[in-house]
Amino acid sequence: MAQQGKRLRRWGSGAAALVAVATFGATMARAQETEVALRCAPFGSIMYVLGNAVQDMTRGHLKGISVINSEGPGSTAVTVNMLRQEVWRKSIGCTSLLDYAYAESGVAPFFDKPVPEVRKEVKILFNGFYGAIGILSTDPAVKTAKDLNGKRLALGKISQAHWGGLPKLFFKAGLPDVKVNMEFMGTDPSHDAMAEGRVQSVITQLVVSPDGSRAFKPGVVTQLLASGRKIHLVGFDDEDFKRAAAAGAPFRAIEIGSKAVPEAEASGTVKWVFSPAALAVHKDFPEDLAYRITKFVIEKSGKFPEYDAMLNVIASREGLLGDWTEADLHPGAARAFKETGPLK
Repeated sequence: MAQQGKRLRRWGSGAAALVAVATFGATMARAQETEVALRCAPFGSIMYVLGNAVQDMTRGHLKGISVINSEGPGSTAVTVNMLRQEVWRKSIGCTSLLDYAYAESGVAPFFDKPVPEVRKEVKILFNGFYGAIGILSTDPAVKTAKDLNGKRLALGKISQAHWGGLPKLFFKAGLPDVKVNMEFMGTDPSHDAMAEGRVQSVITQLVVSPDGSRAFKPGVVTQLLASGRKIHLVGFDDEDFKRAAAAGAPFRAIEIGSKAVPEAEASGTVKWVFSPAALAVHKDFPEDLAYRITKFVIEKSGKFPEYDAMLNVIASREGLLGDWTEADLHPGAARAFKETGPLK
């Protein structure tokens, strides 16, 4: 019995030592990891879902790097913060073509003066989603955006980049003679207002593939289209896009029709505003981190649809690059895209 007790004590001491070694090793491993904060958009948004996907995909699989996602204030505020605050220069954030246009034009209240160098300061890692922004209407007299002259238009909040800010900027730049009574209600309230017959036209958004062949509808859009009302698509003219570009809002058109929105009344194909949003960093973000994170995400991009169907549009290396050019990309991200093929 005495010998058995000694053996048990020796085993216990050895086990405790092994646990201590394992704990120490785990602690050292964590200490050697570089934690990278990812802050972009509010909980529930597609960019927040993307952030969670990146966090989950990299956890334990990207040696020495730990990406930690949390809620952010939205791409416009993040762009402002990356330009002005040192702490944001060590984090992953997000930006969009709209935010570049805001900065370059000095659009208040976000920017008190133009920031012509914004594209040199805030650089792209990889695409987050492709937004197609346009108009849904129950008013048969509204065929194009010009027909909204003197009429009400429900939008998201002005602080919501694609649901409120972009349409306001685009109307101002591309349709300066069209006077629309814009009501910035919020995403859900604006779509509910149309479903309940309180407004006849609303700004909406789809997540689309770059060529418009595939479209994914946010919940509020799906619910509106299922309301039983006769809703048709309303778009912009080529002239509107030309004017907008000349005025500092260079968005391209994307064709949206019954293939993308079969629930809408048949009205042919219309042109909506195409605006991608991307995960981004400040130019001073470490190049090696930008390279390793971007390359890892490119290689694992096929897993994105497991997190949300709307992430199908970036489930390939080509989808992650999209319309962004080498000049838009952070040098580390550019190196990753060159090594994996999409960027020559």
